[in-house]
Amino acid sequence: MSDDQQPPPHQHPPFGGAIGGGPECLVCPVCVLLQALTSTRPEVTEHLLGAAKELTLALQAVVEAQAKAYDQAGERLERIEVD
Repeated sequence: MSDDQQPPPHQHPPFGGAIGGGPECLVCPVCVLLQALTSTRPEVTEHLLGAAKELTLALQAVVEAQAKAYDQAGERLERIEVD
């Protein structure tokens, strides 16, 4: 391959197709994730999705608490004019 030629882009198979068909699929995070999800039992996938949901809700609560504290801090500030 010459310097001006680019390698062909990595193509993901359509969902339900063969995953991991090419050597580049071994390092592609999308292919690795799809392979992991399709090779595990449905109970494991359901448990992981539930854990991800709980983590998302916890992060949302932290962000909302920080936003509330930030809003309250703004109420205590006083503008001082400097000449």
